[in-house]
Amino acid sequence: MTPRRGRLLAVLVAVWLLVPAALAAARSPQWWSWIAPELTPMTWVQSVVLVLASAGSLLVGTVLRRTGAPRTRVWTLLGAGFAALAVDDRFALHERIRDGYLAPRGVTVPFLPWVAPGDFLIMGVAVIGLAFLPMVWRAVRADSWSLGSLVVGVLLALVAVGVDSIDPHTWTVAAERVQQTLEEVVELGSGLALLGAVAFRLTGLLAAHLHPPAARAAAAPPAAEAEEAARP
Repeated sequence: MTPRRGRLLAVLVAVWLLVPAALAAARSPQWWSWIAPELTPMTWVQSVVLVLASAGSLLVGTVLRRTGAPRTRVWTLLGAGFAALAVDDRFALHERIRDGYLAPRGVTVPFLPWVAPGDFLIMGVAVIGLAFLPMVWRAVRADSWSLGSLVVGVLLALVAVGVDSIDPHTWTVAAERVQQTLEEVVELGSGLALLGAVAFRLTGLLAAHLHPPAARAAAAPPAAEAEEAARP
């Protein structure tokens, strides 16, 4: 682990831990009110994380194109996907569709009996993401840190989608607050891990092309010269 990557990882973990804690403390004793509902400070933070991931994806694609790398379109698609998720988080689009059109009409999926009417939308988004995953996997596998962050982000996203799919009417009010709060915290962790996957790939590319090993070796003095210069 390089110091730069260690600092980046520390920042991502700190944001994941401190943001929910700060929002809960700011609204205590109603600790859930800035986290669990939609259109809260928590969803604003989540949308900012996704915007950063989108911008980073586009930057990775730009760097790869300038270096003549093949198959860079995946980064443009990834950037567009992150941007779409950010807009959905910021404006609660799928919740508006669910509450305004699907739920009032009782639209459900027959083979998902535990899912409330209209709540299957985000599961459809997850299926699209999983279909897209092999392309992303190939795009980041050259960097082990980026690949590890991608795996963590996908696993956390699946947990968040699974928890979110459970019909809230099957919970008590107190249990629903806890469930929704934990789901939002896990969702934030997923977004930060995916941002980390993009950031690790970007920093790795920049380090490789701005400071290639050959250039560093050429710039460094030979060992014999360095020992001679060090003598009094």
